[in-house]
Amino acid sequence: MRKVVFIVISIVTILIISACGSNIKPTLKGFYQTEKNVNGYFVQMAINHHDNSFILYIDNREVDSGIYKSVEDRVYRIKSDKQNFEITLNEDNAFEIFIKKINNENPILMRNISGIPTTVRTEFDDVEEYKTLIE
Repeated sequence: MRKVVFIVISIVTILIISACGSNIKPTLKGFYQTEKNVNGYFVQMAINHHDNSFILYIDNREVDSGIYKSVEDRVYRIKSDKQNFEITLNEDNAFEIFIKKINNENPILMRNISGIPTTVRTEFDDVEEYKTLIE
């Protein structure tokens, strides 16, 4: 009898946890990157939700930074000195961006790989060349 009660309680607990977990809305925060290279480049984006800032990297080179704000549910407006655009998070907490000089008119899928924004502190001699990719 105790075994049956334990099994029933376990099943109910699992169902409740599953139901609560499925209602979690994706939130723009952490570290996003492409799953594979896009025409020879890896694109990464660090999102700091504490101060609504972002840093955009291409091949670990910082090419842009700025701020973002939520404009509606799962839609965010990204602003920097170099560009302004909007992103929409999908159910998987991923979004698409466009960088014409890397992928023409095709979107680049950015997947969340960490809830913590990661910054890259390596110095490169060719950062200015990479910055021209987003102009």
